[in-house]
Amino acid sequence: MSLYEFSICVQQIIRCHLFMNLLKNYADQVKSISEGMRSGELSMEKGAVRLRSLALLVEQDAATIDDEEYRGRLNKMADMIYAVVEKMDPQRRVIQ
Repeated sequence: MSLYEFSICVQQIIRCHLFMNLLKNYADQVKSISEGMRSGELSMEKGAVRLRSLALLVEQDAATIDDEEYRGRLNKMADMIYAVVEKMDPQRRVIQ
């Protein structure tokens, strides 16, 4: 392996690591919002607003990433967050 190939490999590893940190950060934020709603610290409405804002940030970050795979993963995460917010809509919730 040449020095050039090695440096490309290192760059890819660094990008992957940074991306995984980004995903973990967003997942931690979703968890924090969820725990806040569960504990009563956040109302369902405030939680939904925060989740929507987070999904928007995820989409914005996805738009700045060149790698299609990583961009796709971020967009999938944003879609998942929006799906959760949609289920939180009081008109869609079923009282048991």
